[in-house]
Amino acid sequence: MATSGNSSEKDRSEIVIDGRQNTIALSIAHLLIGLFPNDTVRDLLNAILDALTQPEFDYWGEVKDEVMLLVGQYINEHNINQVEVYQEDLQTLMRRYNDAPVDSDGTYPDKNQQAAALSTSIITHRYLIEAAVLPQSMILHFEDISSIHIVVLKDAAETYSFEGYPPSQWWVDLDKQLEHYIAYAEYLEESLRTWRISVLTCETYTSGNYVVFMARDGVTGEESECRELEGTTGCENHCANFVTHKSIEVEKFLLVKTMDVISAWKELKQQTEEIIGSASGFYDPRNEK
Repeated sequence: MATSGNSSEKDRSEIVIDGRQNTIALSIAHLLIGLFPNDTVRDLLNAILDALTQPEFDYWGEVKDEVMLLVGQYINEHNINQVEVYQEDLQTLMRRYNDAPVDSDGTYPDKNQQAAALSTSIITHRYLIEAAVLPQSMILHFEDISSIHIVVLKDAAETYSFEGYPPSQWWVDLDKQLEHYIAYAEYLEESLRTWRISVLTCETYTSGNYVVFMARDGVTGEESECRELEGTTGCENHCANFVTHKSIEVEKFLLVKTMDVISAWKELKQQTEEIIGSASGFYDPRNEK
């Protein structure tokens, strides 16, 4: 379990990222909507780095286990493994962004340059989290990496927006990426719902004097049987009820793991839409004068 760095500072909430109760994406969503009022993006990125690097704690393993509770062995093992490999580069980019100055004398890259490097890298590797095969199994990996991208773009946009100048061009980049991520997240949710139902089967057959309704779950192997004497009723809704039960499981997962994240993205998108009309053509608008 990881906690944010510099925990000795006063009046700061503790960010705990464990991959189960609280994911990277949920932590970022909570920061975006103001649930961590005393924490900065720097604090949050440090907490994420702690979660990804703490000895004897496998953050992505925890996330994978959470997804497998819903999808079983139907996971994109290759892409999940590649995300773990990409993690090393992502950690470096987050550290560099955190450590970069707002203004540089040319000796070291500033936050502007480091935000651009992180953004380019995530877009380049986005195929890993927007998988063509079993995309529903990547839903939490997608939200985590996308949320890191979003929160850094937002921080860069705020960092390089100055009183007396037009808003930074970073707001335009943020708006564009939010549009992409929201659309894909909604696709993933619907894909998960559809796929989960597709692995359920139901058959009806006669056994002795009974008509048997047998529902099966291709993920868990669970079987649910209902028998009725021929000529009677009582089991006609058995399979439909089984499907409903499994659908409720999906909705509970989405409610706990994803809905707050997408809601935070949509709320931020409303903010960016109000800003981009007057945004500068420069990432650092001070370059205009």
